[in-house]
Amino acid sequence: MANASTTNSTANKAASKAHEQTDKVAERAHAAVDGAAAVAGQGEEKLEQVSEEMKASAAAMAQSARERSEKVSGAVCDYAKEHPLKTVGFAFLAGAVVASLFNSRR
Repeated sequence: MANASTTNSTANKAASKAHEQTDKVAERAHAAVDGAAAVAGQGEEKLEQVSEEMKASAAAMAQSARERSEKVSGAVCDYAKEHPLKTVGFAFLAGAVVASLFNSRR
């Protein structure tokens, strides 16, 4: 009977040790998952930040292009008002050049 008690005691110790090891492994796994989640969260935050910066940069570039376009358009309009005959002459010349290019391809 002493032999059976010793066997039970040894089995209980082994089970207890296995349980402790399982708990340690589970704690490490939880820590690893928590760490991965934190890194993923930081990556997502960084991605959002970069996205917002790019959006702001694109908006600034679009505004700059719009302003330049309006400036050039205004200058062309002013020139056309100041020199209407030259404007008509340039338009005629441009049309003649385009027409001759299309006719020479045939």
